Amino acid sequence: MEKKTVKLYVNDPMGKRCEMNMLAAAKAKENLEVELVIIKKGSDEYYSESYPPPCPSVAVGDKFVVENGTVDYEQLKTELLKDA
Repeated sequence: MEKKTVKLYVNDPMGKRCEMNMLAAAKAKENLEVELVIIKKGSDEYYSESYPPPCPSVAVGDKFVVENGTVDYEQLKTELLKDA
């Protein structure tokens, strides 16, 4: 499987919903060998996005899995295994 990137858009400091997304992404990294990128709201990286999403949000590559919400491991796994 090609190594995919999971982008986590988080508030700083992280709230409960951001932490839930972080747990799902950490499990995906452990089990599916994905790269995690954490983008904090207010950072230069966040504002360099062509479409900075609301936080919390999760994307696989450039495709959003959830905007302004949470994702669980199974949802993230399903998205990561598409086109694998």
